[in-house]
Amino acid sequence: MLSTARYPAAASVIRFSTLLLTAAALLSACSPALDWRDVRPKDINILLTYPCKPEQIAQDVELADQKIKMSMTGCVADKMTFALAHAQLPNPALAARALAQLHQAAVDNVHGKVTFSSPDIPKNATPGLPDGLDLRIDGQTPDGKPVRERVLLFSQGNNVYQVTAFAPTDDFKDEAAQTFAGSVNLSPSP
Repeated sequence: MLSTARYPAAASVIRFSTLLLTAAALLSACSPALDWRDVRPKDINILLTYPCKPEQIAQDVELADQKIKMSMTGCVADKMTFALAHAQLPNPALAARALAQLHQAAVDNVHGKVTFSSPDIPKNATPGLPDGLDLRIDGQTPDGKPVRERVLLFSQGNNVYQVTAFAPTDDFKDEAAQTFAGSVNLSPSP
């Protein structure tokens, strides 16, 4: 288990992930039905199909012992949150470590358990990184309600990505999560 006392960078990533959970809770009351559209987040080399119009925020975090800006592009639709987190590292050699921290934070953030893990990553992503994974995680919200996540972790060069679909377990729709995760279109490296 990743301790935020031992790994201060994890605390920063976990706080950022907690922001996503809080935003999802606030927005879920007014979320529309699924209305799929292609979105290319600003200044990011990726195209995704979101079921709602996403908003983009950025926050400084510590990742792989580096203070960097992480952007989050996400929205809530049909009681599910769909989000892309992205960070550009100063060096591609840090990608494996950053993905490991994002992986652990995704599990820890919901006090979860990985129920499925596959090395299936998008085309044009960096192959062979241990935490370049497609994950299913069952856990709970801070108030103890069951939650389910689909998390896709991958990198390309010095960019790391986390694609997440999550919802309360009773509201989680596997087909919507698959549509979102499967829509990742990562352009080839320049």
